[in-house]
This record gives sequence, C-alpha cells and structure tokens, in this order.
Amino acid sequence: MTRGNEVGVWPAGSTGPGGRLGHVIEIERDSDWEPPEPRPWSRRTRLIATALVVAAAAGVYFAGVARPSSLAPMFLRVGTAEALALDDSRAYVVGGNMVRAYALGEGNQLWSVRVVGLSSLIALDGDRLAVATVDVGQRPSVEVLDARTGAVVWHRQTRFVTVAGDIVVVNGPAEGDQVPLRGLSVHDGSPRWTVALDPTVTVANNSGPPRSSQVEVWPGHLRVRDLTSGRVVVDTVQQTTGPAESATVVDGTALVVDQHNMISAYDTGDGHPLWRVPLPVVGVYSAFGDCGRLICHINDRGTVALDRLSGQQVWRSTKRYLSVPVDEEHMFVAETFNGFDGPGTTVLDPRTGQVRADPAPWQALGVINGAELLVWRYDGPRQQLLGLFDARSAHTRIIGRADGWIVPPTCVSSPRHVLCANAFDFAVWPR
Repeated sequence: MTRGNEVGVWPAGSTGPGGRLGHVIEIERDSDWEPPEPRPWSRRTRLIATALVVAAAAGVYFAGVARPSSLAPMFLRVGTAEALALDDSRAYVVGGNMVRAYALGEGNQLWSVRVVGLSSLIALDGDRLAVATVDVGQRPSVEVLDARTGAVVWHRQTRFVTVAGDIVVVNGPAEGDQVPLRGLSVHDGSPRWTVALDPTVTVANNSGPPRSSQVEVWPGHLRVRDLTSGRVVVDTVQQTTGPAESATVVDGTALVVDQHNMISAYDTGDGHPLWRVPLPVVGVYSAFGDCGRLICHINDRGTVALDRLSGQQVWRSTKRYLSVPVDEEHMFVAETFNGFDGPGTTVLDPRTGQVRADPAPWQALGVINGAELLVWRYDGPRQQLLGLFDARSAHTRIIGRADGWIVPPTCVSSPRHVLCANAFDFAVWPR
C-alpha cells in the first residue's frame, strides 16, 4: 500500500519481455482534490487560433479544392448533344436531327425544331438563335429562330461566315465567276449590303475572336471591309506585286505571305505597312498566332515570336503553340496537335516564352473566358470534376461534378453558366 500522495511501483505478472520485470505505476490522490477551474482564452490566444483557421481555409482554397456548397448541376438531361450554345436565359442542344431549347434553372424543355445535316449553333442578340447547317448533299443553309419559341424567323440557302453587330454575314451561292458576300439583318433576314468578290481575292483568316471587319488581298491591293456596312474602309497598295500564298489577321495586324516566302505586315486600322521580313522557317506547316504584343509564327520547327512593330525575333520554342493572350504577362498556350481541349495546356509569359503556370493534373476543355480556362479531372471511378483555372493566380476553382462520365466532355460557356455534354447526357452548372 501507499500513503497519501505517494507513488507505488508493483510487479505485474506476465508483462514485459521475458526475463524482465514489468511494472504498473499507481497514483493515489487525496479524496478532497478538485480539478482547477478552466481559464478563459486570452485575446492573444483567440487571435492565434483564428489565424490558424483562416490559414487552413486559405490552404484548402489555394490547393485548388475550393468548392461551392453543391457541385451538382442545375439540371441534367439524357440525350445526345452534337452542338451546344448558351445565352442569358436558355441552353440549346442539337441531337437526333432536332434543336432543343431548355430554360436555365429547372431545365424544362421550351421547344424543339427539326434540322437536317450537320449543324452548329450561334446565340445572337435580340432573342435570336442561328442554326448553320450542311446537309448530305453538302448544301449549306442558315436558319434564324426566335429563341423564345423556336419559330423560324428566316431561312437562306447560303453559307454562314460570321456575325457583326446586328448583321449575319453569309456568302454564296456562286453567281457565274463571282461569289457574293452579303450582310443580312439578324432580325428579319433582309439584305443590308451585297458585294461581289472575285475568285482571285484572298480573304484573310482570323486568328482570335470574331471581328467586325474582313481583310481582303486583291491583286496589288490590301483592303479592309467593314462587315456591318459592307464598305471598304482601308485600301492600300501591297508591298509586293506577287500573288498572296496566305493571309492572316492577328488582332490589328494583317500578315500576307507571298510566293517568295516573305511576310508583309500591315496595320488594319489605316493600312500603312509595318515591316517585311522572310519567314523564320520555310517548311510544310506555317501559321500565325496572337502572342499579346508579339506575333507568333508556328512552323515545322516550333514557334518563333516576332515583335509586332518591327518583325524582329524576340524568342523561340521547339514546341508549336496555339496561343490566347490574357494580359501582358500571361498567355494560354497549347501544342497544335492537342489544342486547348486536351493535355499540355500551360500559361506562358508572352514577353519571354517562359512557363508561368500549369493546370496539371487538370486538363483543358477548350473553353477560355478572359483569364479563366475550363478544366476537368477524374474524382473517382466514373466521376469528373469541372473547374476554372485562373492564369494569373494559377489556382483552380471547382464549379461542378459529373457522375457517370468516363470521357472528357464537350463544353461551351457564357459569363454565368457552363453547358457540358458527354456521350449520352448533358448538364448545366453555374460559373
């Protein structure tokens, strides 16, 4: 036995390693002992605890796992989706030779209209939806619907080109040796202007978002046409008399490559020549991309960044990059064979070509809005997470989860929503 407040050590049978004595420690205390009263946290302790909680929450967010209260879609519907579009109020889906409209929110179907052939959808202002179709006979057509009811507003047997303000720009069918370019009213399809283009005219490709003007290379001349009015607003003499092999518009710069493998650059604002230099690499593949203050030439050996004002080389890479600039310090790039809907998308510094951020293990879904790239990754068997990767912060904000999806979805987005489709269903999430 022990007396009050003493500690006793006792042998314990069958405890401890063989050949050694195990011990049990007993502590006896006075029967009238009471635990001390708990002391309240000091102000300093509370501040430290709060800081730890905030730091932990920030760590979770900046690790790319910040999530909304619910990752479930606003609605999900079963069915194939071959083409997608969004506006402020509705989601549009083409599948099974039908165009269907769904209300954003509950997802109830508003209307459906039959289409024939391969279709693409263009959401227009003024509650209009354009459906550009190519049928089995390779005949193109454009149909504009009332987006609220699905009623056909107007239809033309022609090829869709672009939208410029309240004008739908189309071309064809050919009339003799000429192909007419027309501007039709979005609201009723009435012709606003018509221009006959000679077959020798080279229309410049546009590298980047749609523009309200079109650059045309005529024999000996470069012209800029305002697509809202059809008028030529710039007409300048070319730096070379040889025929154009290709022409591309990169932001406000027109680039014409001639048969001598020379690049001639023009300002599309007033048409004045900027510079004329040889192609950095002459080969099978040649294209131009927007690299912010620079122009990127993509070729057989990689990417060469040229100064937009002088044409001088600034940097080069052995990778062939597609590019979408964000600001002067950030630019999304993807290798040409993968594009922005696969692995390999990164963020470069457009001034130096150095990598600044990588969304991996997230993969790109081909949708860029400002500084955000829509991305996805697996979250378990037959589950996918959707997120928005920010080029500036290099953080991914999770916006949704899809159950049962096993392949990368096809997606479109608007400022407020994301619409994605898999093999057998489609769903909408808020951004």
